[in-house]
Amino acid sequence: MTAKDVLKTVAEMPQEEWMKIQRGLADMICARFTSGEAAEIRQALSEAEAEFGRGEGLDPEAARRRLGLA
Repeated sequence: MTAKDVLKTVAEMPQEEWMKIQRGLADMICARFTSGEAAEIRQALSEAEAEFGRGEGLDPEAARRRLGLA
């Protein structure tokens, strides 16, 4: 199976299935972190969500520019 085949398959998946895959991948990645690292990541995500909720978040294009990806 090529990368193109995988992308096509994912694009055709129901959203619910893709969300399950994402959660599984996230669980696998998180298992590699120590409890302290996981807590730090959760704190950073909470802060980012709060900033976004206050309208302080970056739109995707601004984030790309800030990270030098655009």
